[in-house]
Amino acid sequence: MTVTSLNLEGIMADPNQAIRAIENACRVLHERDDDFNALLDAVGDARLVLIGEASHGTHEFYQTRARITRELIEEKGFSAVVAEADCKIRIIK
Repeated sequence: MTVTSLNLEGIMADPNQAIRAIENACRVLHERDDDFNALLDAVGDARLVLIGEASHGTHEFYQTRARITRELIEEKGFSAVVAEADCKIRIIK
């Protein structure tokens, strides 16, 4: 899974520049604790975090997304998580 933290303000007029900014900011998660610590550091005090992936349906993605969701709620105080997904709706309590 790849994560990114960046500000696209001012570069959206040039799609190629936006793509390069996203590619340069992405980081791969290897399921190590320090990966998730770096992810939470990158989130900072953001009010909105977008999570995307290309596999749509792999066990590893759902497992990682569940961990990211827990971390965002427990460590960053998020109260809602909305995910674009092609899976059954699940409520996390």
